[in-house]
Formats: sequence, C-alpha cells, structure tokens
Amino acid sequence: MVGEVGFNGLTPKEWAQLSKSVWPAREVSSAREWYHLEHGATFSVALAERVIKIYTKKGDLVLDPFVGVGTTLVAARNLGRKGIGIELYEKFVKIAKQVLSQKTLTEPSEQKIICGDCRDLLKWVEPNSVQLMFTSPPYANFIHRSIEDRQKTHKTSWLVQKNVSVVKPYGEDPRDFGNLPYEKFLEEIKDLMIKLLVITKPGGYNVWVVKDHRDPQKGRPIIPVHSDFSRIGEEAGFIYHDLIIWDQNEQRSLVLLGYPSIFYVNINHTFLVVLRKPNNEG
Repeated sequence: MVGEVGFNGLTPKEWAQLSKSVWPAREVSSAREWYHLEHGATFSVALAERVIKIYTKKGDLVLDPFVGVGTTLVAARNLGRKGIGIELYEKFVKIAKQVLSQKTLTEPSEQKIICGDCRDLLKWVEPNSVQLMFTSPPYANFIHRSIEDRQKTHKTSWLVQKNVSVVKPYGEDPRDFGNLPYEKFLEEIKDLMIKLLVITKPGGYNVWVVKDHRDPQKGRPIIPVHSDFSRIGEEAGFIYHDLIIWDQNEQRSLVLLGYPSIFYVNINHTFLVVLRKPNNEG
C-alpha cells in the first residue's frame, strides 16, 4: 500500500488519521472572521476543509444549498475544489462574494454563488455532478425559540455571558427554512434531499451539520434532529453512511440545567450526518 492513494487523494496514513468518529473542537477550529459575526450561525473553515478532504478530490464539485456567508466555498477553493453556493438572502450573498474576492487564492478553482431559493437547485446544478453536498441547514423555528429563551430563562446565565453565545434569525422571508415549524421543516428538507439525490454523483456524499434540541415545556426533552435527518435521508433514497460527533465541550462552559428537580446534560456537541448516494457499481 506504500504510495497508494484513495479516491480522495489521501494516503493510507492520512485516511486512518481522519477516520476518528469524534472530532475534538481544537482539531476543527479556525479563527473567526468578521463575516462569521454577520451571520450568527456559521461553522469554521477548518471543519469544512476536513469534510471536503475526506469526501472529495481536487477538481470535484462541492455544493452548499444554505451557503450563508460562504464558508464552504472558501474551504472548497482553498483545497482546489469547485463550489456552488445557494443563498436566499441577498445581504449574505453580497458578503460571501466579498469574502471570496478578498481571500488569497491558494488553489485556483471555480466558485459560484447564486442568490435564490435552494428548492430550485435543479435549475442551476446538473444531474450527477456534485461529489459532496456540505451544509448546516437553518434549524426550523428553533432559532426564534432560542432567542426568546435567552431573553428570559438564560438572560444572566453563562450560556449568554461566558460562552459569548450569539443567536439571531436570518430574516423574515417565509421561504426561509429557519422560519418553519419543525415538522414542516422536515418535510421541506426531505423534498430538498430528493432533489439533492438527483444532482449528487453515484457514490457521492451529502453531509449535514445538525444539532439536537430540547423543548421540555412541550413535552420533548430531546428533539433528535440527527436521527430525523438520517431517517428522511433514507426515505429520500440515500444510504445512511456514517455519523460523526463534533465535540465542542472545550469551547463551551457548562450551564446548570433543570436544577434542582430534573437533570439534563449540556448538549455541547454537534452531529455530522453522512449520507451517500447508492453507487450502481456496488
């Protein structure tokens, strides 16, 4: 196996090193830039780069249907991959284009940002062309509930003060997945997944960055977002391929939850739900 590389250009040693199922925050962290604060719900360039390294090779096409301020495309360009990003809000499209124009080009590659509704992605993306879809979708109306909760229950807690946690809605557009009730959100995500199956290459990957939530006041101590995504992914025609845990305990202080009557753990981790399009070759 000496000198051999896999489909993604990784050597056996690199392949093994990247195969951990739990990713500590320090391994996938990078400096927060000014544009991250403009959006309020972004992942790091380092996280995107690791996923892109694992599931693509140079020249492959990466898609982010909720591209926000462009983090996925920055990572794709840094690694010599082509990228397409779709974003509903023009304000974020402008920032993403500005960010890409300012970044030093280390690996020449084509990056395209489309201002529009990702539900229309079949207009812009060719069938069987995308090797990797990587995104963190708007979390239904969880954002609005989190804002209300932090203004009341956690107004003076470390969740807001010491963790410097920022949550804000993206906008008021009714097409925004972040403004939908959870069940409607899942329906819309499943419809999107069906379209993503069309444009993903056979054997290609879709990786969803999602976090579980709580709504104990409505009798749901845990809302298993990652499980719901794996389920609707299979219903849409994908294979539930893998599950990665992004451990964020190093970056977040613990908050006293449910004291003194009900014990809850702090959800200081995020899941990467890995779906794969069936490959006709087996």
